[in-house]
This record gives sequence, structure tokens and C-alpha cells, in this order.
Amino acid sequence: MFVSMHQPDYLPWSGYFNKIAVSDKFIFFDTAFHSLGGFHNRNKIKTAGGWAYLTIPMPHEENFKRLMDASLPVDTRWASKHWKSMVVHYGRAPYWREYSAFFEQLYANITSFKTLADLNINIIEYLSQVFGFKAQFYRASALGVASELRSTEAILAVIPKVGATEFLAGPSGKKYLKRERFVAEKIELLFQEYHQPEYAQLFPPFVPGLSAVDLLFNEGPRAINFLK
Repeated sequence: MFVSMHQPDYLPWSGYFNKIAVSDKFIFFDTAFHSLGGFHNRNKIKTAGGWAYLTIPMPHEENFKRLMDASLPVDTRWASKHWKSMVVHYGRAPYWREYSAFFEQLYANITSFKTLADLNINIIEYLSQVFGFKAQFYRASALGVASELRSTEAILAVIPKVGATEFLAGPSGKKYLKRERFVAEKIELLFQEYHQPEYAQLFPPFVPGLSAVDLLFNEGPRAINFLK
């Protein structure tokens, strides 16, 4: 049984959903710290001029908290800006009408989310549903895993709690995961190999590595074919 784990990112790219697509169970590593310069609070969308970031302006004091504790900005103007950006840049996409209502409601009711993790998980679960994935979702914070655990030890602590025997790590895991510890715990360690295929995009040429909303609005029900 495959399990994978990742921090809950904002509007993640297709490779994030490839992990979910091939997993039986997926764990949101919400006990990890919010990191500057990563994708916890930003991601890329396609515009007529190339790609651009949609960034949640996290308060400075929240940058050093765990994702499950990092509060969203009190000033919610960023949410309406993100929605307007989607309207401007994806309003003419083939599947805009089918899927835009979720994001309209999400940004209109942004105050219903207290933490960055809550918002990101809500988006990821919605996208996983419309992509047709069957994975079960868990939060590391709800599994009783000690929050001070990192990397290899955090993963090995959480795997038995979901009854898995195989762990799918991202390609960067080859640099830091201690393979001998997985062998000792009788957990098979595998590494993701995802090469994003080209799909139909507005504003050619094709730009890889964008938020999966780009794939959703452009390919709709065919999106799953680009995620496995």
C-alpha cells in the first residue's frame, strides 16, 4: 500500500497531484514550518505575458510557525486580487465555467479559513476530487506524531499509523532521506519520477510547472491523463 506525504502548498503544481494520483493514502505534513521562498503561500499561473505568481502576503511573524499554526493575513484584499487574476487570465479557458465557482466562493469566504494549512488543504482536496483521485487524506498533526520530528524520522513515525508498507518520496528525497532507516523498518522507499507532459494552454508557447488550476481550466475532465 502506497503512502506519500508533502507540506500543504498553495495551488500546487501538477507534480504534487501526481503523488496523490499514484498513492493509496496521502499525508499533509502540516507540522512542518512555513518556509520563505517556497510554495507554501504562492504558486504560478499563466498570463498573456508569461507566468506570474499569486502570493499570499503572510505576516512576518507567521513565517516561523508550523503550517498548521500559521495564520492568514487579517487584511483579506489579497484574496480578491487572486480571484480577479484568475478571472482575467482564465476567464476564456475551455473549462472555466465548470470549475470557477469553487474558487469564487473560496476567495469570497476567505475569512472562514484561519490557517494557511486549512486553506491549502481545502484547495488540494477539491482539486483531487475533480481530478478523480481515490487517495485517503490525513494530517500529520492529527496522527499523534511528535512535532519535533523531521525528515526521515517524521516519515517513519507516520507510516505505521496509516498502515502503509511503501513510501513514495519526491525526487529531492534522494539527497536527504536515510535509506538504511527505511530498510531497518521494513518500509520500501520509492522516489517519484514525474515528467510533466504538454497540454493545451492559453497564450502559447507551453509553460511547465504552473499551478494545477492551469491544467484544470484548460483540460477539465481530461486533466487526469496528464497526472499519472
